[in-house]
Amino acid sequence: MEVATTTVRCEPSGREVVVVHSTSLVEAVHQVGLPLGQSCDGAVVCGFCRVRVVEGWVNLSPPAAQEVGLLRMLHARPEERLAC
Repeated sequence: MEVATTTVRCEPSGREVVVVHSTSLVEAVHQVGLPLGQSCDGAVVCGFCRVRVVEGWVNLSPPAAQEVGLLRMLHARPEERLAC
């Protein structure tokens, strides 16, 4: 059985990593060796892991209510998501 994957490219470095669809963006960023702020350890409460998704929205899972609420509180732009 083939596992669904996608390529994540981090800008401005251009580093890429192929990940399975269940991988969080923060995990993908760490796989290519880049730092990404995160003080809540994935609890979706700090917003430090906010990223801008340039393309490939179809590969992201829909945001949970907690993420939507925090992004709204942070006045995030529509193309921003939490990497955790």
